[in-house]
Amino acid sequence: MSWWLVSFARRGPARYLSHLDTARVVQRTFARAHVPIALSQGMRPKPRLSLPLPLPVGAEGCDELAVVEVPDGTAAGTGTLRVLRGASPSGFEPLRIEVAGERHPRPQALEAVYACLLDGDAGAIAAAVERYNESEDAVRERVSPKGTRRLDLKEYAGSIAATPVDGGTRLEFAIRHRSDGAARPQELVDLIAEWAEVEPAMRGLQRLRIVWKDMPPAVTAGGGRS
Repeated sequence: MSWWLVSFARRGPARYLSHLDTARVVQRTFARAHVPIALSQGMRPKPRLSLPLPLPVGAEGCDELAVVEVPDGTAAGTGTLRVLRGASPSGFEPLRIEVAGERHPRPQALEAVYACLLDGDAGAIAAAVERYNESEDAVRERVSPKGTRRLDLKEYAGSIAATPVDGGTRLEFAIRHRSDGAARPQELVDLIAEWAEVEPAMRGLQRLRIVWKDMPPAVTAGGGRS
């Protein structure tokens, strides 16, 4: 058996897929393309694939990752990538295939970069972003069924870049993934909206890229090492 790292984009109508539905799309795309996925052992075999970092429902992913095990000898060239693209539903696009070898890769996200639009007065939003960037801390409360937790967003998110656009502001920021978890994009946007005194209406959330830890040396579908 061999493991593939399959990069893909999830845009348009596909951005409303849940994490599990996105995994099913990967599985069904491989099936329609007649590219086999290895199965687990046991009474109820399951496809050997995983998505290391869930993408929020409603968000577009520009460069997501699926880890897929395939039988030995399964071709990973540009022809396979082309067939997978042809078998993909609207909004789902395989971008590249990298062969990771026989050892199961377990990449972990270190950082994810997001962009979104925040409606409202661009000047007020810019001032709130400047306040955030210059602050030493930005403590928020996260309420969950497990209780209330105080979260310093400055420990989990880098500086925010703000660009005025028609009707609002485009925000771009990085979320750090630590051993104790990560902040949510909405939490950061809620804070900026509160300080700017605008509605926390986040539109067009995109995950632009992800920085991974424990990514194995890989060979791209074109044959070169990455």
